[in-house]
Amino acid sequence: MNDGKKPPQQSNINIGSLEGLVNVSEVHLNVSQEVIVTTEDKIRLCLSKHLDRMGKKKSWIAPLGILVTIILTLVTSDFTNRVFKAATWQAVFIISGIISLIWLIYSVKDALQSRKAEDIISELKKDPKSIKKMESGQEVSTASTLT
Repeated sequence: MNDGKKPPQQSNINIGSLEGLVNVSEVHLNVSQEVIVTTEDKIRLCLSKHLDRMGKKKSWIAPLGILVTIILTLVTSDFTNRVFKAATWQAVFIISGIISLIWLIYSVKDALQSRKAEDIISELKKDPKSIKKMESGQEVSTASTLT
């Protein structure tokens, strides 16, 4: 197993009850992480601000379903003179279809502009001073570091 290249390194990882079953010859660690340190109130504000925007990703499903139903009704139905005239029923479905189409267009636009998890994470990483400068329209190019 060891081709004479380098002696196996000793592991500092506790493998517990597997010690007799497994021979660990080499351990490679790749567990570096980026850590965001912030306050609970900043997370609450950020999430409450963006959760409704993230929820709009699937808001187009209802208007699409209604529009498809109305189109299928218009294509397959012969409207009769019950309660209202046939032309009135047909007009009601056409107007409903137009309203559903407008709603669908608006919902698709909102879904395409909705926030992603990466957007929220990047906002949590922002320096509060840079957020105030960005809101006032000033360009910020400096990054803050912990010392």
